[in-house]
Amino acid sequence: MNERSDRVRHARGRAGERVGWRIGLGVLGLAAWLGGGAPARAEQILSEETRETAQQGGMGAAAGLTSVVYAPVKVAYAAGGSIVAGLAYVLSGGDKDVAKPIFDASVRGDYVVTPEHMRGERELEFVGRSPTDARLRSEAAAPVSAGKAAAHGAGESWE
Repeated sequence: MNERSDRVRHARGRAGERVGWRIGLGVLGLAAWLGGGAPARAEQILSEETRETAQQGGMGAAAGLTSVVYAPVKVAYAAGGSIVAGLAYVLSGGDKDVAKPIFDASVRGDYVVTPEHMRGERELEFVGRSPTDARLRSEAAAPVSAGKAAAHGAGESWE
């Protein structure tokens, strides 16, 4: 009786394995059939606006990651320039004309990389300029539209 029960158990095990494989193959076939047309449908659903938004988001992410490296370097440069400008001011006997160009060059400029910088639409300014230099540059480069000058240059808000 022991031998017979072992054969029955063994036969049931093999039948269970075959059913398990059949179910697994059925599920796999169903998944392949249902998911096979998904990429084509996804392409049809994506509009031009969605693609543009995704592209802008990618550019923003790239600018943000670049800023993670760029901003600390710019801050360190500005801090060093501020110290040197302070020393120049003290050693020149309080002459602002000596310290101001050093201070302007180190503190002014861009601290964050934007998507416009990444696309080349705007120049990334590491070394800043004095407000008058920035104004002259923006007036020379800015197009005039309807009798009004376009956007202000870098550094003008620091006056």
